[in-house]
Amino acid sequence: MGHGLDPAPTNDLGTGIVIDDGTLIRTEAPTPGPVGMDSGDSSNKSQAGMAQQIMNFITQKMGTHHGDGQCFTLADDALKKAGAKSAADFGKVTDDADYVWGTAVKLSDVKPGDLIQFRNYSYERKIRTDNPDGSWSESEDKKGRPHHTAIVEQVNGDGSLVVLEQNAPKGDPVARNTLYFKSGTAESGNTKTTIKVQGAVRFYRPQAR
Repeated sequence: MGHGLDPAPTNDLGTGIVIDDGTLIRTEAPTPGPVGMDSGDSSNKSQAGMAQQIMNFITQKMGTHHGDGQCFTLADDALKKAGAKSAADFGKVTDDADYVWGTAVKLSDVKPGDLIQFRNYSYERKIRTDNPDGSWSESEDKKGRPHHTAIVEQVNGDGSLVVLEQNAPKGDPVARNTLYFKSGTAESGNTKTTIKVQGAVRFYRPQAR
């Protein structure tokens, strides 16, 4: 259920990068009831604790193939182990479904432990460096996630997220990767970085059972 290319390092992009028209950060998915910390019976601490359990479960699997090796299985088992509801609690689970993993949140509100559901997502990042002699060089990296699920481990300030996932690219074990979610251009000294993001992604905050 997941595909991708080689991991790429983060960069020093500043703020103000805007998602292009080709990228749809969709939050119109069915939104279940309040997340635990909003229900009145649970605290922010308990929500954070559940998120930490989700990430701990996955980091313990690093470099291995968990279950059947599918991205869904890793996310599903991590949420169940942490006492959270899974995709089957919010709708029918099929091989090509756009799974719902909890309460929909915006990219600006994403926290570690949240889940990402991808559909035909890709990013392309180009870094051009101008040399004093008038010459220049350019490097490029890109990743794609056609139909995939990943878990957020770290939120960066440059429009990127560090995610935990498996089967990305197909057949790969559990790994940590950096993905970009904002298109734009930023310059720093003699270096110009351009990022183009396409496709659709949805972000979800797990709910306690």
